[in-house]
Parts: sequence; C-alpha cells; structure tokens
Amino acid sequence: MSKEAPNIICTDLTRYYGRNRGIEGLNLSIGHGEIFGFLGPNGAGKTTTIRMLMGMVKPSSGRATVLGLDAWGDSTKIKSHVGNVPGEPRLYENLHVDDLLNYVDSYHPGADPLRQELIERLSLDVNKKVSSLSKGNRQKVAIVLAMMHDPEILILDEPSTGLDPLMQQEFYTILGEFRDRGRTVFLSSHILSEVERVCDRVGIVKEGRLVDLRAIEELRQNKIRHMDVIFRNHVDATEFEILPQVISVQVTNNHLHITLRGEVDTLVKQIARHEIEDLTFTQPNLEDFFMSFYGSSGQTENAPGAEKDVLP
Repeated sequence: MSKEAPNIICTDLTRYYGRNRGIEGLNLSIGHGEIFGFLGPNGAGKTTTIRMLMGMVKPSSGRATVLGLDAWGDSTKIKSHVGNVPGEPRLYENLHVDDLLNYVDSYHPGADPLRQELIERLSLDVNKKVSSLSKGNRQKVAIVLAMMHDPEILILDEPSTGLDPLMQQEFYTILGEFRDRGRTVFLSSHILSEVERVCDRVGIVKEGRLVDLRAIEELRQNKIRHMDVIFRNHVDATEFEILPQVISVQVTNNHLHITLRGEVDTLVKQIARHEIEDLTFTQPNLEDFFMSFYGSSGQTENAPGAEKDVLP
C-alpha cells in the first residue's frame, strides 16, 4: 500500500435520524490500492455510511474526508473523482443504454478509457432501452457508469446484486485490476464469499457500530473451523476437548466432529496418535466468524426513518 495519505478517512462519523441511529462513532482509514469490505446485515448502517461519503447525507457529528476533501462540504469536487454504484440504482428508463452512457459522460471532462472494455467484458447490450433490461443488466449499466472513467475511488453498495455467477467472477477480476492500478475500493456487502475473495481488509458493522476491523488473512487464521475424524478404534474425546483451540467435540461411535478456532497443528498431532479411517477438514470461510457477532438470524432492525441497506 502507498505511504501517501489515506484516500478515505472517517473520524467519529455519526448519523442519527431523529432518535434512531444510522451509524455511530465510525473511525476508518482506507488507503491507496486497497479493497476494503464493509460487511453487515440489513440495517447495520452500511448504506448510511456510503451516502455520507458521497455527500448525500450530512453527518450528525464527526467527519468524513475523501481524497482530503470534506465529504459534505466538498461533495461536488469529490464526485468527479469517485465512481459510485448505489444500493438501488435508478436509471433513466426511456433512454437506450448507449444514450445513457453518453449523457453521463457529458458531465465528466476528458476521456472514458474503460467504457468499451467494460461493455464487452460484462456482455452489456448498449442498444437496448433501459426499461427493457433485467435486474442483472441494469446492475451492469450501473457498474459501467461507475467505472468507465477509471476513477481514483470506487464506492460500491452491494455491487454484484443480480449478476449471474460468470459475471460476478468477471466483476471481481475487474475490481482486482482497479486495485492493482492503485485505486481505492470501498465495497459494502453482506455476501461473505464476495468479501473474502476480493477484499484486503474487512470492517464488520452491527447495529450502527464498527465491531471488528481486520485483514482478510488474519480472519482466515482465526476463524472457526470444523474437522470430522473417523477412527478405526474407540478414542476418548476428552484428550481433544482439553486442547486450548478446541471449542467443542461431538462424538458418534468412533466419529468425532471437532470445532476449533486458530492453529490446527496441536490437534492434528493429537489425532495422528491414533489409527484413522477417514478425515475431512472443512475449508474455513467467514460465515462462522460473522455469525459470532450476529447470532443465528443475521438481522438487525431498521430504525424508522433511517436509510435502509436493502438485501436482494
């Protein structure tokens, strides 16, 4: 990452809607060449944060800066350097896609170097009328509009919504290329696999507050994992339960289902002391780590009057 000043800084950023919170006391610093994942369920405060970064909502207190400019006071200047995909893109229905791209392009000085490349890579038919497009194709239009000028910063709210799996993979590749050119990407998502695949760091928000901030690699090393072991003979589960990284052991005859957090070396060495019939080690993902903050529902309530994070 560049040693230059961060591209996005949030300092005690807070927004209330009357007595109801949107986001509270948010402190973040996001640098050049970084894809930052902002992860949380419906109503956690993700969209409120994005709207403050885009100068659409004024903070109740605190401050956000983008490229060193005040997100509220300098929002017009900021928008010329930022590409944004909103959570619910609203497009001009009566225009053809190509005409819409031309219209938006007229507000941007200079070239749109990525326009044709993005159209081709996302398989977007620019000759169709916007009103005839499926949800996925509307999302492609929003992505092209945000990225075609090769902006310094991308601020994306659930950007892969509606894309089919092949287009999602291509989109993730494009995001990686943006990062490789030193661009900054702020990616709001509730899709765990998406964040794990493309992001360098992740901030987890719950009920309007940032509850965890880590590098993706650190998450992988500390997430909950699951191991299923079938032994040839009976074993005493206690010898595994007492290991510090083991959370629980479920026993069915000679079959042990072991849940653990952190390093696996000690556990594997203990298992190797016995004859093994079969062993399955589930690849870690963010799900269990994420659910440790949210419980089984993964949902929080939307405050009346607050901006909603819409889930597909």
